Amino acid sequence: MKKVVIILSVVVVFVFLMGCLDYKAYEIPQGENIVSEEVDLVDEIAEIEKEIEQEMEVEEISEELPDEVVEGELITGEVIVDEVAGEDSEVVEEVILPELTDNEVEDVSDEEMELISVKENELVKLNVQVTDPDKDTVTYTFGKPLNKKGEWKTNYGDAGEYLIKIKATDGKLTTEKQVKLVVVRVNVAPLITGVKDLIVNEGETVAFKPVVTDPNSDSITTVISEPLKSGTFVTDHTSAGEYKVSVLATDGELETEKVFKLVVNDVNVLPEISGLKDIVLTEGGMVEIKPIITDLDEDEITLTISEPVGNDGVWETTFTDHGEFFVTVTADDGKDKVTKQIKITVEDVNMPPEIVDISLNTE
Repeated sequence: MKKVVIILSVVVVFVFLMGCLDYKAYEIPQGENIVSEEVDLVDEIAEIEKEIEQEMEVEEISEELPDEVVEGELITGEVIVDEVAGEDSEVVEEVILPELTDNEVEDVSDEEMELISVKENELVKLNVQVTDPDKDTVTYTFGKPLNKKGEWKTNYGDAGEYLIKIKATDGKLTTEKQVKLVVVRVNVAPLITGVKDLIVNEGETVAFKPVVTDPNSDSITTVISEPLKSGTFVTDHTSAGEYKVSVLATDGELETEKVFKLVVNDVNVLPEISGLKDIVLTEGGMVEIKPIITDLDEDEITLTISEPVGNDGVWETTFTDHGEFFVTVTADDGKDKVTKQIKITVEDVNMPPEIVDISLNTE
C-alpha cells in the first residue's frame, strides 16, 4: 500500500511538471535536448504504469486465498527471496497455508464419529493409539464421564449417549477427537430385602414392611399376601398357626418374589369361672352350685367341685351338718387349671325330740 502511495505521488508531480512545461514552452528553444527529455519522461510513465499493474495483481492474489482463512485469523507462512536478482530485484512473498487438524473441525457428523457401545453395568475402558510424525512424546486426556485412565464403570440407570472428547498433545500442538459412547439399557428385576421368617405369640401385633428397590430406578408395584396384605396383623387367641407369606415386586416387565414363614405361637387363655358366691343355709337345706365356665380358646373344659358338694353341684344337708365348709371349683382346659373357692355356712337348727316307739317293760 505504501508503494502505491509513492507511485501516485510521482504521477501527480509529473502532471504538474508537464503543465509547467506547456506554460513555459514559448521561452524554450526547440532542439535535441528537449526531445530527449520527453522520451525519458514517457519511459518513466510506462514504468510507473507497469508497477501499478503488478500491485493490482498482488491484491487479486490475496483475494483468492482459500475460504478457511478467516478475517482476523493469524496465518503463518514463509518468505522466499530470489537470491539471483540484484539489489533492484523485487521481493515476492509466498503464503503457505497450514494444514487443518481434527481439533479445528467443530462439527463432526455421526457418520464420521467413532461409535462405541456398551451395556449398563459394564466397564468402559478405551485404548487409544497415538502416533507423532516428529516422534515427540504425546500425552492424551479423556473427557467426562471417563476418568484420566479412560475408564468408567457404568451402572444401571446410566443408559444414554455420551460425547467424549479425547485430546492428544505433544506439548505444542493439540489434536482433538470426539467419540460417541452409547450405554444400552439393561432391565434388572427389582430387589427385595428385609424378608425373613417371623415368630410371634398370640395377642401380639405383627408389623411388616419389606425393602424393595430397583437398580434401574423404575416404578415398582409391591403386593404382599394375607395375613400381612396391609402390612399389619393384629393376632388374637384364634391366630395360632403357620402362614406362608409372599412378597411380589414388579417393574412392569420383570418381577421378583420372596416367600417367608410366619409362625404364631398358641398362647393359652385360661378358662374363666363365674356365677359363684358364698352360700348360707340352715341344716336340712339344699346346696346347689352351678358355675359358669368360659374359654376363649374354646378348649374342652373339665369341671370339678370338691366335697361335701361333689361334681354334680348338689348337697342336701342334714341336721348334723351345721358348720362352715369351703368348696373349691376347678376348671381344667387340658393346659392350665383355674380354681375358685366359695364358703358354705350351714346353720344349726334345734329340733324337738321325737318319740318313735313305746313298749311294755317286763322287768
